[in-house]
Amino acid sequence: MGIMPNRPTADSCDQTSPFSTRSQPPPPSRPSRHSPLLTPELLFQQKQDQARSIFRSLENYIIACFTGVECLNSSFLTSRPSPPVRAASESTIIDKGAMKERDDLFNESNLCPELDAKTLLLGDVAENGMWWAGKATSIQSNRPRTSKERTEAISERVNPKNPRINWAEVNEWYDAITSLQVLSRSKLRDAEGAVRPRDTKVNAFPVDSHQRHDIERKLMEASSHVQRTLLKACENVLRRPGRPIRHPEDCRFLLILLANPLLSMSQQAQPHHSHVNTAAQLLGTNHDSALYPGPSVAGKSTISQRSPSANSSSMGHSRIVKRILGIMANVPSECHHHFVSWFSRFPESRLRRIVDLIGSFVSYRLSKQQGRKRSNSYDPTAGVLIPSITGFGAGTSAQLHAALGVSAGVNAPDKASGGAVYADDWQIKAAAKVMSLLFSANNNDPVRTHDYSKHSSQGLSNARGSSSVRKITHRHGQLLPTSAFYNTMLDYTDLIADFETWEARRGKFSFCQYPMFLSIWAKIRIMEHDARRQMEIKAREAFFNSIMNRKAFNQYLVLKVRRNCLVEDSLRGVSEVVGAGCEEIKKGLRIEFLGEEGLDSGGLRKEWFLLLVREVFDPEHGLFVYDEDSRYCYFNPNSFETSDQFFLVGVLVGLAIYNSTMLDVALPPFAFRKLMASAPNYTGPTTSLSRPTPGYTLDDLSEYRPALAHGLRQMLEYDGDVEQTFALDFVAATDRYGQLQQVPLCPSGERRPVNNSNRYEFVNLYIQYLLGTAVSRQYEPFKRGFFTVCGGNALSLFRPEEIELLVRGSDDPLDVATLEAVAIYDGWGKGIEAPHQTQVVWFWNAFAKANAQYQRKLLSFITASDRIPAMGATSLVIKVTCLGNDCERFPIARTCFNMIGLFRYRSREVLESKLWRAVLEGEGFGMK
Repeated sequence: MGIMPNRPTADSCDQTSPFSTRSQPPPPSRPSRHSPLLTPELLFQQKQDQARSIFRSLENYIIACFTGVECLNSSFLTSRPSPPVRAASESTIIDKGAMKERDDLFNESNLCPELDAKTLLLGDVAENGMWWAGKATSIQSNRPRTSKERTEAISERVNPKNPRINWAEVNEWYDAITSLQVLSRSKLRDAEGAVRPRDTKVNAFPVDSHQRHDIERKLMEASSHVQRTLLKACENVLRRPGRPIRHPEDCRFLLILLANPLLSMSQQAQPHHSHVNTAAQLLGTNHDSALYPGPSVAGKSTISQRSPSANSSSMGHSRIVKRILGIMANVPSECHHHFVSWFSRFPESRLRRIVDLIGSFVSYRLSKQQGRKRSNSYDPTAGVLIPSITGFGAGTSAQLHAALGVSAGVNAPDKASGGAVYADDWQIKAAAKVMSLLFSANNNDPVRTHDYSKHSSQGLSNARGSSSVRKITHRHGQLLPTSAFYNTMLDYTDLIADFETWEARRGKFSFCQYPMFLSIWAKIRIMEHDARRQMEIKAREAFFNSIMNRKAFNQYLVLKVRRNCLVEDSLRGVSEVVGAGCEEIKKGLRIEFLGEEGLDSGGLRKEWFLLLVREVFDPEHGLFVYDEDSRYCYFNPNSFETSDQFFLVGVLVGLAIYNSTMLDVALPPFAFRKLMASAPNYTGPTTSLSRPTPGYTLDDLSEYRPALAHGLRQMLEYDGDVEQTFALDFVAATDRYGQLQQVPLCPSGERRPVNNSNRYEFVNLYIQYLLGTAVSRQYEPFKRGFFTVCGGNALSLFRPEEIELLVRGSDDPLDVATLEAVAIYDGWGKGIEAPHQTQVVWFWNAFAKANAQYQRKLLSFITASDRIPAMGATSLVIKVTCLGNDCERFPIARTCFNMIGLFRYRSREVLESKLWRAVLEGEGFGMK
């Protein structure tokens, strides 16, 4: 097992062990009449020293192993390094006398000899655990290898795919340290069983319960001291590594230290001296309290000594974690590439543990920033004398007005000009850098390869779990979901100040540089701020233009449409706005249905989106085609519609994001990745997120057309003659309104047969054509329309799966109980609380017992959308209002405010009848 022992056990303790039968320590002598009396504090310290000496040999061994990084880097190798080549002068003759003396040393009575300090410091001693235990004869050279030879031996085996760490041995070694107390108690029970006579009536060796508790207390204290010794040794080796960390083979010890389970244990789970509250308990007055501590007794001095790494926060070993992260963040880029490759091959449990550890450390550092003042650095020219013009559409008059009117107020000295309070915390910076490496590794799992014959979507699902969360995670090409990297503590920080610091690009740290920390709620909040700011810019520009040109300008973008001509009116209105200039589309959207009363406060806009999406994505419209198996839609390559229609769809999706409105868009997940991969060149502030790579895989095709993907996968896995069995050529057969068309996938593809050697090339070309080339005429105007509206800095913070969640919302089953828990009530009077009113209880019961389709319809009736927002059901607050006493009127919904009004109906049947009739037959501001 490299330098580390095979498994440290209770036998590695010295002769002061309380359960050792070889040599019992002499009983303590009574203090003489002239000796000073021992105070409780001195007795407490004496008992502590006695307990700490139990595993003294093991602690010395741990300290010797952690004298430098070379010892750790040469430990736990998956393959043993080859011995150095011996010189010709080195003898291989074995002295028989020496061997006889050696056999006498390792006899049956001394199976575990004492190792001196010099022996422990030799790195080659424990290369073979049987050698130093005396069970094997070594005929190798006694010349120890130099550090250069060790480095060369390790570097020959370390590669980007494998750090050559035997994780089973690492876990076993750490488990032996953390479970030392359990092993010792087991040893104690075995010792008691050995000395107890067979005749249970005769107890020749009475074991007093007080003595047993005292022994267990000593074992607990000794085990705790071994763990603290290990942590202190880890901290010392990080403080003084002994050599520069410049190459990937030098970084193995960091992974070994990160695997220490003591770093992930909470402070409450860490054993330390505070388990024993008072010196009086140690003296034996209350042994149960000594083992299971409770509140300290009033009036007695509490003696509590924490471990060196612990503090008042829950992050007990922050000093070790910060040094590991600091080294990992500052090694050369070559090491970072190796880290990403190594992390990507970690199993899910190990990767999640490291992610949780770094996330907890960031939360700990954020909690330490509470109460601190912001950085007092202030640039008087930033946004005041020299306006800061950044973001999408830089250089326009609107941006100039915003820079002159907004930036000056934001960057004033009495404001948050210095950025967030954590901007100068190097520990948070280092943790963010390492987390970005983990996030990159999470998105580059080598198991998700393009080798279609080895890994299928079904195989991945079966191998890694069948839960819906895992299926969605692996569908997006990840091992852990994006939400595993969120830090919800940031939801309570000044996200706007962080966003503006990032936009200003003044060189200060901000979490927008590392968006994986930001939850979907935080990103939506930033995007809403960015959208509101752009709307204010357009409103201000309209005001200035109205003064300069003496014309009336509307601060909103108002679209007047007819319900029976919804698509045509919407297309005409959007085309006029875009033709007049892209700046107008950034105004706040207001919808007016001709011939209907109603003031748009958000509800009409949501209804317009809902109705327009239903009509545009209707298969009868011909813009999109649906697959019955997946229930996803994709661009129709044979559509007769003009590109303006697809441009309108892109604008529609962009406006929905810009105006914080959900759409029931059934595009497959890879379509959103394709959209983000084809975004225009971005010139704003940078983030650690890399742009999604363009291209398509068989898994992408299986999302949209699973039956076709299954057939292609069967051909790739076929063991026989593919050419004779499948009889395919390099052509794509498509159905164009009943006519079969054959499109060559390569030059002369119709005369090139598919065989065993080129079938992978055929599948790749076929997928690229179906998902890319065939729909390029439809996709390009859609992309142009989307980025005409969306293109601000906030959009770059989102990943494709987050954009999908932002646009579509969550399609999980409705959690009516959660909706009821966050609902608010109005007009129900005093006395009985509103949630317990009879009509309110009937309403929620009707909501809960309805089927999924009717629940969606009722939710759409109240909110103008049948989907849950991306932030979850808790963010959707429904207001239930009392409209008066019992009458024949129907319930009323105000979608602008997510409100439903009920009357005090006389029975449950009447309420349900009128409610479902209003839901199923209502449209707009009346009944159908």
